[in-house]
Amino acid sequence: MRMNISIAGAFICLLTVHIISAQDIHLSQYHFDRLMVNPALTGIFNGDKQVSLIHKQQYFSVPVDYLTFSGSFDMKFRKSQNPKGFFSAGALFNYDKAGDGDLAFLNLDVMGSYTKALTKSFFVGLGAYVGGGQRSFSEKDLTWDSWWDGGHAVPGPSGESFDNTSFFWLDVGGGVNIRLQGKDRTKIDLGVGAYHLNQPGFSFYDADKIKLPYRLTYSAMGVLKLGSRLDIFGNGLYQSQGPYEETVFGGGLIIHVSNKKAREVEVHLGVAQRLDDALIPMFALGYDGWKAGFSYDINTSGFKAATDKKGGPEFFVNYTFKKLWPLEQTRVCSIF
Repeated sequence: MRMNISIAGAFICLLTVHIISAQDIHLSQYHFDRLMVNPALTGIFNGDKQVSLIHKQQYFSVPVDYLTFSGSFDMKFRKSQNPKGFFSAGALFNYDKAGDGDLAFLNLDVMGSYTKALTKSFFVGLGAYVGGGQRSFSEKDLTWDSWWDGGHAVPGPSGESFDNTSFFWLDVGGGVNIRLQGKDRTKIDLGVGAYHLNQPGFSFYDADKIKLPYRLTYSAMGVLKLGSRLDIFGNGLYQSQGPYEETVFGGGLIIHVSNKKAREVEVHLGVAQRLDDALIPMFALGYDGWKAGFSYDINTSGFKAATDKKGGPEFFVNYTFKKLWPLEQTRVCSIF
């Protein structure tokens, strides 16, 4: 009971303020793409295996829009439902493309973590990843100042010289996460993640010494059970990468329409705010191991003059596989 009270107090603080920043791709429903937030969140979900997919498209009213896709898979390695510690592994794939030059960002990371149960309600996890990526663009649809003759454009040589139109990099990072697990669905995850710790080279010119800045993340994600059919949730994330930063916080309700085993139905209704950028209403529906949702960025930044406040939709779907365990192994509180 004391543990549930402490979690409830921490959860109220969680709803008060949360901050995030980034230069890598960013998602509004980041709490459904845990591996983008912290490698130590690998395997931290209620189940044994999970697949997640997120698609985002932004700025339809601007001549060149933005397309982002993220996919992940992770799983636990355990011999019982409630071990004192367990290893997890996963993979994260990201793809982002924007502009007439098809400026693209692609990366694949392989992640691993170890989570230790210090008590029945307190878990600490350490995670790390190694991966690589590609940055590229195409010149075929670009136009150049040198083409303008004062009256119209005359296609010809661009006058620009690039050493490369694509390059590759290797990448490493890590993180730590604390899970406070209350009774039933009540929980909070608090973590710190670090990406691009080796700061790989990041330029289309061989002589440039430009580095990909490391990205630090500070995350808080929680659910508080109010009754058999109602929870409240809150999520926040702070990221910083070089001079770039972004602040997101949000929360809402989870309505459990049905609690029947293997027939669970839940509805998520929420709203988030990306400070100085967007207001984000969210909706999600869960059935058994499936969950799918939708959010829309309503642009509130100075860019709204060009976007007419139209940010863009984001869709996600994930599936969680749960192994059936013998009844005698279900007595201790597990990670939900």
